[in-house]
Amino acid sequence: MGPTYNRRRAPLSRLTRVWLPVGMLIGTLLLGVSAHAAAREAAPPSSVEELDRQLAELFKAGAVPGASVVLIENGQITFEKGYGFADVAKQIPATSQTPFRAGSISKGLTSIGVMTLVERGRLSLDTPLRTIAPEIHFINPWEQTDPVRLVHLLEHTTGWPDISTRVLSKDEAAWSTLQGITFSSPEFTSRWRPGMFPVYNNAGPAVAGYAIEKVTGQTFDDYMRSSILVPMGMRGADFSLTPALASAIAKSYGPDGTPTPYQHIVLKPAGSLVVSAHELAQLARFYIGRGSVDGRQILTPESVARIERAESNLGAKSGFSNGYGLGNMPIADSGVTFRGHNGSIDSFTSVLGYTLRNGSGYVLMANGGEGVDFAGPAAHLIQAWLTRGLALNPPPTVPLGDAELQKYAGFYRSITPPNDMQRPYAEIFGLSRVTVGQGKLVVSGKDFLPTGQHSFRRSDRSEATLGFVEQDSQVFKINATSAQQKVALWHMIGLWLLGAILVLGLLAGIVLLIPWVIAYWRGRLADRGGLYFRLLPLAAISALAVTLALPLLAFSDSGSTSVQQLAGIGPYSLLILVCSVLYPLLALTGVVLTVRNHAAPPLVRAYVGLSSLGLASIAVYAATIGWLPLRTWVL
Repeated sequence: MGPTYNRRRAPLSRLTRVWLPVGMLIGTLLLGVSAHAAAREAAPPSSVEELDRQLAELFKAGAVPGASVVLIENGQITFEKGYGFADVAKQIPATSQTPFRAGSISKGLTSIGVMTLVERGRLSLDTPLRTIAPEIHFINPWEQTDPVRLVHLLEHTTGWPDISTRVLSKDEAAWSTLQGITFSSPEFTSRWRPGMFPVYNNAGPAVAGYAIEKVTGQTFDDYMRSSILVPMGMRGADFSLTPALASAIAKSYGPDGTPTPYQHIVLKPAGSLVVSAHELAQLARFYIGRGSVDGRQILTPESVARIERAESNLGAKSGFSNGYGLGNMPIADSGVTFRGHNGSIDSFTSVLGYTLRNGSGYVLMANGGEGVDFAGPAAHLIQAWLTRGLALNPPPTVPLGDAELQKYAGFYRSITPPNDMQRPYAEIFGLSRVTVGQGKLVVSGKDFLPTGQHSFRRSDRSEATLGFVEQDSQVFKINATSAQQKVALWHMIGLWLLGAILVLGLLAGIVLLIPWVIAYWRGRLADRGGLYFRLLPLAAISALAVTLALPLLAFSDSGSTSVQQLAGIGPYSLLILVCSVLYPLLALTGVVLTVRNHAAPPLVRAYVGLSSLGLASIAVYAATIGWLPLRTWVL
C-alpha cells in the first residue's frame, strides 16, 4: 500500500494494558484472513446486481462509511455507483463523482509524466540522479559503478529505505517539492547496489517528480495538470487540495468513526492525488487504450508497455519482468492477472486495476475501513466478475527437472525490509520455505510452475509472479516489491531454538506464577532463590512483547490512530522506549543472578538462565538495527 498518515492520538488506556495491542492485532488479522477466505471461496457473482449486493455487504462488514466503485468493460465504463456516505455527519451520499484521496495510485501518474518527457528526449530513464539534480543529497556507496538512476526512483530499486515516521507524519501545505525532498533526504541511503532488489519506497517517485520540475521549469502540480490530468479527462483532479476539491472531498474516518484530518504530505508526487472514482477510471482506460483515451494519445503504446515492465532489478535482468514497473504493478490475486496500483492515505483506501485480456478494469475508493482488509476481497469479487468466462490461458510451462530446481529449495529470509522500523517484522514474518516436486516449486504451500529458467507462475494465476536468481553464490527469491535470500538450515534451527526457549519461558512463567506467589507469601522461597529471580524472564518477555506489539499495532491501524504517536515523543512512543531498554536490562540481570544465585534449585536457574540468554541475544540483534533503545520518532 501507499503511504499512511494520521493526525489523531491513541487512547491512553491502550498504553496501560500490555496485552490489549496483541489481542487487537490478532483479531484484526483473523478478521482480514476470514474476509479474504470468504471472498475467494464464494462463487463469482452471476450478475452485476449480485456483485453490487456483495460489495455492499463487504463495505458494511468492514464498517466502511462510504465508497465508490467504477467498472470498465471493453474499454468503456459500464457501471458506477456510490455506497454509504461521503460525510457521515451531514449525511451526504458518496457517489462516483465524489473526490477521494487516491494515495499511491499517484505514482502511476507521476511515472506517466516522466515518460512524456522521455518520449520528447528531455529525460532518460538511465540518467543518473546526480546529473539531473545534484542538489539532492543521498548516499550511495556504489555511486561510481552503480549510480542511482531515474529508473531506480520509479521502480523502487534505489536501495533506499522507505520513509520514516518522521517524514510520514509531516504536514506542510506550503512546501515545495524540493522542500519535502530536502526534509526527507537524510534517509536516502542505498543499502545495496542500486538495481539489485525492489523494495517499496515513497521517496523515489517524489524525487522523480522533482526531475519533471527541473527539465520543464514548471511546478510538479502545474505540469501534471496541463500535460497529464486535463488531457486524460481528469479535469477535476489535482495533486493539491484546491478550493473546489476542499469543498467536495469526502471525509475519511478512523476505526472509531471520528474524522481523520486531511494531511498535506511533503512528498506529493508519491501520494497526494485527489480525484473521483469516475475520473480515476480514465487512468485505467489510458492503460487499456495503450496510451490513448477518448481519442487523445498521451503516450505511445511502446511507452505504456515499458511502464508495465520491470527492468532494473536482478529478477528482471534474468527474465522475470512481470514485477513493479514504473508506478505500475501486478495486483496479487488468483485468476487472470490485473495490473494497476493501490493506495492508502489518511483513512482513505483505493485500488485501480485493469487487464488487457478483455479490456476491463475497475476503480475502488473508500473513506474508511482501516484495520480490516475489505479492499482485497472487494477487488477479488470485481476481478472475478470482469473476467467471467475467460480461461486462465497461462504461458507455457518450461520443463525443468527436479534436479535442476533443487538449487532453489530451502529456507528464505527477507533481506529487503522497508526500513529499520519494520525490519524485525519483515524478518520474522518474511520467512518462507521452498520445496521441489514433479517439475514445480512449492512455496509456502502453493505450487509454482516454471515459465522460464528464472520465472515462476503460481498455479492459480495467469502470469509469473516470482523470480529466482543466483548471484555471487547466493540464491534470491524476488517478487514485485521485495526479495528474500536463501539461508542455511543452521540459521533456521537457531531461530527455532530461540523461539522455543522464549515460548517455553513465557508458558512456564505464566503456569508457575501463582504457585510461586503462594510459596513466596508462605515464606518458602526465602532460602530457595526468592520470587523476583523467578519472575525475571516473565517480566522481560512482557517488556519485549510490548516493544514489538505497539509499533506493529500502529502500522496495522494503517496510520489512523497510532503512527502519529510513533513519530512524536509522547506516552505511546515513550512506553515503547522504556520497554525496549527494560527487557535487555532484565535479561542481563537474569544472566548475572543465574551465576550468583546458588540458593535457587537447578531447574529454576536453568529456566531463568536460558530465557535470559535468549532475550540477551535478541537485545544484541536489536542493537545492530537501531532498536536499542527504540526511538520510534527517528526511525
